Formats: sequence, structure tokens, C-alpha cells
Amino acid sequence: NSDRLKGFLSEPQEQLQNLRAELCRRSLKEFIRTAWPIIEPSPLVWGWHIDAIIEHLEAITAGQPKRLLITIPPRHGKSLIVSVLWPCWEWASRPEGRWLFASYAESLAIRDNVKARRLVQSAWYQRNYGRVFQFAGDQNEKRKVETDRGGHRIAVGTGGSATGEGGDRLVVDDGHNVKEAESDEVRKSVLEWHDQVWSTRGNDPKTTARVIVGQRVHADDLAGHVLEQGGWEHL
Repeated sequence: NSDRLKGFLSEPQEQLQNLRAELCRRSLKEFIRTAWPIIEPSPLVWGWHIDAIIEHLEAITAGQPKRLLITIPPRHGKSLIVSVLWPCWEWASRPEGRWLFASYAESLAIRDNVKARRLVQSAWYQRNYGRVFQFAGDQNEKRKVETDRGGHRIAVGTGGSATGEGGDRLVVDDGHNVKEAESDEVRKSVLEWHDQVWSTRGNDPKTTARVIVGQRVHADDLAGHVLEQGGWEHL
């Protein structure tokens, strides 16, 4: 009788967990609220800018827009939201998704790779979405991780080649080092890398989404460069 009672009481709790997991799978906002403390000890302070970012990222997931520029000051959670939580959220439904991430320092892109891997391997994520995919055993490193459904996320530095690798989502998070923003040579090298290398990394021109996020550091920085080119949604 004791075992039957425990089973009876555990069913509603299990159903509630399943409902919450499904809500998080459908809503990036709920996913962020729930997953944030798993990878970040500092409390999440919600603001309207997070709602705005979420609205634009969910639009990309739904198929529009294909090019998104987010200009935002430091310390507003943009790396955790755009480069860690959003891809993990998409993977819960689309584990075949392929992501490329670039930053002015490859170590920063690797940092976010590590956080994303930590989240996916957490007890919470595995309990709710572990049946959807697992990391491939032969490719689970800091710079590159692969799912057993054909997806991956790869970290490079602006200026890195990422030779032979492509993505369905291409994210540049802090393309410039603020300390080098006044250097015409360094700044122009980032723009050339973006136009000549990064622009060729999309898997499908019709469906590949590109996101650039970071603070403005110069009138002729990467954000200014793509705005001049046109065709970008600017948040």
C-alpha cells in the first residue's frame, strides 16, 4: 500500500514536470527563466530588452528574419541569451541544427560552448530533453560539440577560417575588441573576414540565419558595416 500511495502521489508531480518542460520547449522566455541558474550564479534581472531579444530570436526560429543585428551595451546578458540559451532551446526541438559562433577572441566563443555543453549535460536538461538527442561520443570538446542527430556548434575567432565547416545559424558575438577599435587596420581586418570568409559559411542561402550582437565601438565597426550594406533587421 505504501508503494502504491507513493506512485499515486508522484504521478501529478511527474505530470507537472512534463508540462513545465513542454512549456519551456515552446517558449524561449520560459526556457531562459528556468535554465539561467543552471549556468549562471548571478540572479537573472529581467528587463524589457530581454523580451525584445527573445521576440526577435523566436522570429528567426520560426523562419524570419534571416539577418539580425543586435546592438546592446555590455552586461545585459546578451551572450548567455543569444550564444548559450537560444541554441540549447532550439536543440530541444531541432537537434540537427548546426551553429557557428565567432568572437574577437576564440576563447570567448569557446567559453560559451562550454556553458552550452554544461547546460545540455545538466540533470534538468537531460531529464526533459535527453531523449531528443545526446552529444556524439567522438566529438564532445570545448571548441566543437556534435549531437547524435547531426547537429553541431563550433567556436572560432574573427579571423579564423572554420575551413570546411558550415552552419544553419551563424552568430558573431562581440566581433571587435574594444581596446583595438581605434585601429583602422585591425577593424578593417574584421570586416574583410566577415565579407570574405564568414559570409561563405552558411549551409543554405535561403534558410541560413545570421546574427551579429555586441556594443558599438566605432562608426565603421562591423555593425555599421552591415547596416551600410543593408538587408539587416536592427534591434
